[in-house]
Amino acid sequence: MSTSVSRLFGAFVLSAVACKTAANAPSTPPAAASGTAPAGDRDAVLAASDLPPTHAALPDDPLAVSVHRLSNGLTVYISTDRQKPRFDAWIAVRAGSRHDPAASTGLAHYLEHMLFKGTDELGTLDHAAEAPHLARIGELYRELRATQDPEQRRKIFAELDLANQKVAVSAIPNEFDRVYAELGIADLNAFTSFDQTVYVADVPSNRIDAWAEVEGERFSDPVFRLFFTEMEAVYEEKNLSLDNPWVRTFYATTKNLFPRHPYGTQTTIGEIEHLKVPAYQDMVDYFDRWYVPNNMAVVLAGDIDAATALPRLEATLGKIEPKPLEAPYPGSLAPIGARVQTEVVAEGEQEVMLAWQTASAADADEPALTVMDWLMDNSTSGLLNIELELSQKVPSASSSRLSLREAGWFSVRAQLRDGQTHAEVEALLLAVVEKLKRGEFTPADVAAIVLNQEIADKRARESNDFRANKMTDAFINHQPWADVVARDRKIRAVTREDVIRVANKYLGANYSAVHRRAGKPEVAKIDKPSMTPVELHTERRSRFADALLERPAQQLEPEWLVEGTHYARGELAGGPLVAVSNGRNDLFSLTYRFERGHKRDRLLCYALDVVEQSGAGELTAEALKKQLFALGTSVSFSCDAQESEITVEGVDATMEQSLALVERWLREVKIDKAVLRGIADNVISTRRDAMEDPDELAGALADYAIHGKDSEFLHAPTNAQIAAAKPEALTKLAREFLDYQHKTFYFGPRSASDAAKVIGLGKGHRKLPLRSPVAYRKVPKPTLYFTHRDVAKSTIAVALPSPALNREQRPAARLLSEYLGTGMNTLLFQEMRESRGLVYYAWGVLLAGRRPSDAWALRGGLGTQSDKTSEALKVFFELLGRPLDAVRLGSTRAAIEQEYRSSRVDPRASGMLVHAWDELGEKTDPRPWVWQTIGGMTLEQLQGFAAGFAAVPPIVGLVGNRERVDLEALKEIADVVEVAPAALFSYGSFPRGQAATVAAR
Repeated sequence: MSTSVSRLFGAFVLSAVACKTAANAPSTPPAAASGTAPAGDRDAVLAASDLPPTHAALPDDPLAVSVHRLSNGLTVYISTDRQKPRFDAWIAVRAGSRHDPAASTGLAHYLEHMLFKGTDELGTLDHAAEAPHLARIGELYRELRATQDPEQRRKIFAELDLANQKVAVSAIPNEFDRVYAELGIADLNAFTSFDQTVYVADVPSNRIDAWAEVEGERFSDPVFRLFFTEMEAVYEEKNLSLDNPWVRTFYATTKNLFPRHPYGTQTTIGEIEHLKVPAYQDMVDYFDRWYVPNNMAVVLAGDIDAATALPRLEATLGKIEPKPLEAPYPGSLAPIGARVQTEVVAEGEQEVMLAWQTASAADADEPALTVMDWLMDNSTSGLLNIELELSQKVPSASSSRLSLREAGWFSVRAQLRDGQTHAEVEALLLAVVEKLKRGEFTPADVAAIVLNQEIADKRARESNDFRANKMTDAFINHQPWADVVARDRKIRAVTREDVIRVANKYLGANYSAVHRRAGKPEVAKIDKPSMTPVELHTERRSRFADALLERPAQQLEPEWLVEGTHYARGELAGGPLVAVSNGRNDLFSLTYRFERGHKRDRLLCYALDVVEQSGAGELTAEALKKQLFALGTSVSFSCDAQESEITVEGVDATMEQSLALVERWLREVKIDKAVLRGIADNVISTRRDAMEDPDELAGALADYAIHGKDSEFLHAPTNAQIAAAKPEALTKLAREFLDYQHKTFYFGPRSASDAAKVIGLGKGHRKLPLRSPVAYRKVPKPTLYFTHRDVAKSTIAVALPSPALNREQRPAARLLSEYLGTGMNTLLFQEMRESRGLVYYAWGVLLAGRRPSDAWALRGGLGTQSDKTSEALKVFFELLGRPLDAVRLGSTRAAIEQEYRSSRVDPRASGMLVHAWDELGEKTDPRPWVWQTIGGMTLEQLQGFAAGFAAVPPIVGLVGNRERVDLEALKEIADVVEVAPAALFSYGSFPRGQAATVAAR
């Protein structure tokens, strides 16, 4: 609920809340009492609902999905996996922003928010007392929609605030979140997109009863309380989308492609004019119309089975009555007749995105379109990767594909470098599309894609999230599960001719062209109403919550990592090895980590970037990448100020061949001078764009504010160094890269001893001194570093540094972090968003050093509307200094307890976790000791620990709009130091046209 979920396509889709009151209350939706089908008509209602066939697991289904139906028509998908005693529990509704009324866009999304506010039994002490005020709120929103008079609107907002406070007298605002946290139910969230709204949770296997009861209550009797406060969170989210050029580009594309269909005419978050006058009654009606069991599915993936789940679901969610379904407004999906262009003006990078309407998820062409997308862009040897990226014609290029319930689209995009025009880049993209349509690829290229798709699916099946996502898509897209299984077989049967056919069928002259141009955007603004904070009253608890938390459940026992059981240690010539067995499949993953970054060698990271775009010996870059892709092997390089890594992943059968190719790549790297000039131009051009992008600036400013001269952005090579870098110097860095001591992490089907025989890389292996300890900037008084951008939101980073603390204080750090936290049940989120509507996100954690010598810091972050900045920062600091709340601390402790009992370390992550313990000097898994210490820690002990940070002068980094953030008010909080973007980076000057000239000398 607190985080954006850009699952399918990156459109801003987030969690939400809904409401329905008791049957005799004045605010009961009218249709709720009249729309229920008589019992004799139930079969007819379900038959007309286009529900998927039910069946046991199919014999050729690797996910072993079974599909069931409750008596009321609710569909249940189950995919069992026993790796950990938890399961993903998703509830999917076949209704999203595509189903919004045209005059109430954004409705599905803010209804989603409201379904976290509770019910007539959960989230309130006295529903009968609040019901009249809820009814009055509904009337006031009707009045708001009926007037444009500013004075009348002001009066209505004031009365809404008063009515909201009257509801708050008996409300328990965060009870839904708190109950789930104390039960150990994690990752509570939701997302809305075009065709769906989905509610997600990660549930311990011993809590199926409690989860089913809460969800049955949530979807039977929701109450839309505290709507006035929650709409502020929606406004905040809208501002995030207004400041995000990608989101604006996305919606410009859908509007071009679908000008007469809700896919194009309605955004998920909603239009500003609709959000200013939210349709409260329309929301109630929407819930009554679409949130019915014959339009919903429960999706379960993990440690759960039908025998356990179905009786619980039938007794809870199975009690909701089905209703006849209306047909949504059809719109028109007739393809556009010609090229349609739109411009998006934004700071930062410039780009071109082209898109074509294609086929729906269930269409017979979908498998071939999937392979077509891989052929264009697989991050290695796709046509766009080779024709535009490896050739250095553009800094980056990619493709993407999306298939929805009724239609789909395919897009290609490329970033401009300095000096290029949008027309030139569009022509480059179209030229690659023509190569695709002419079939300038081979059957071997298609076979390699099929192999890599199978590997990707095999890897994804390790995740409950993937399983839940795939089952949800099947339900939303009205696809029988047998067709989904068959579709995966059809992918393997796609031929070169199939791809050529669909490319020519869909990729014609009738496409959308969105040109993102550099410039200052018009910054829209949603005015905030005056709002009285809602008191949270952590001591309150409903009778429903009491009964739920007191219900007995068999305790799960924690599992700690044990050397020799969960992982093994070894020693390679290059340094230590941590090996973890993969008992699920034949995939391997190898990471070689070096304590060497651009702080030690200024050009090292750049050299690795160049390697990724270069060949080896007689192998061109294209031939090398195609060889790796044909093996099903991916190779990635990462490098920052302190560390660098190579990660190699693939199939065990080709591991030796893949590693030999990787070592040859580095030993025999062939850096072409002309290619290097193109790389330098692209890097410098991308840097220029980054210095104008608000999100990039926020990261750089945070590092500068908090670490000062130690900011990693101040240690990167300058533009002049990049431009002057010679092939010989970069080649030397690449060829010697493996010959330093490093740590190796292996995950795969081989034993540690067998893997150790073949995975060692490099020779000689020079020793590396330990990196310098992490240090924070020291300031004598509160100091705020400010960088101006023309944005609707403010992005704020906070740090309260402390010297390095000792091992004994790590449990206190964990407990305090969870108390302040990043989740919905934590102090900062509840007080700043749920109570005051001040922010979209707020978090705070105590970052202990990775090594004993590192400094610690209490770190935090806020995202808020510009005109709320100073108020939000004041409240943030007030909360950090507030005495700890015993009730909230008890809830936090209970959540940690359940997490330790029910969570299991993903085997793929075990090696890195062991590495983190090694860094701290821990000989074994330290979690048992941390858990026991937290259990015995008193409030007074934690309060004393937290007080040490409250006395430290805070450091703040803020990227925002100086016309709106009220700098004078901020100066009352801290000394304000304005910082120009150029001061945040080591890059130096950017004379246009100079990069290529310097590089050519």
